[in-house]
Amino acid sequence: MEEFKRPSRKGIPNIVNNSIGVYDIYKFMRKKKWYNIGRPLKEGEYYAVIREVNQYLADELARGNMVTLPHRMGKLDLRKFQRGASIVNGKLKVTYPVNWGDTLKLWQRDADARKEKILMRFENRWIYYIKFIRKCAVFNNKDFYQFDINTFIKRKLSENIKQGKLDTQW
Repeated sequence: MEEFKRPSRKGIPNIVNNSIGVYDIYKFMRKKKWYNIGRPLKEGEYYAVIREVNQYLADELARGNMVTLPHRMGKLDLRKFQRGASIVNGKLKVTYPVNWGDTLKLWQRDADARKEKILMRFENRWIYYIKFIRKCAVFNNKDFYQFDINTFIKRKLSENIKQGKLDTQW
């Protein structure tokens, strides 16, 4: 199974220039004397606030609710589209996503399947995803902003969909 995985990127630095992170904002707020919001926050308290806000966002997204970001920075919404198989111009077109875990296990057991590049696929009818709606945002360089959901949110969202607790109209 290890032979199919990508090589490690250890030792290769990920260099991002002009990027602002949570700690950079903490240093900036500390430098500006916390804008007279009262007593200064300790670093642990600051990170606790950040974690609480992130947890709230995760819970709202996992429930399928639209999240409107403050200061008109955009919205996050749950969307879905249909997948399936069809015949186009006499050829079979399959749009189901690839199940890489099962595919790699198959390739490990069967050399012919690996040689023929046979893929195992999920057969879910609907594919759900979180869409970052930029058009309602009012700021420059909208193309450089990105929102990625982590594995925790994906799993919680998946559980809620399988249990039938949520659905979306899009």
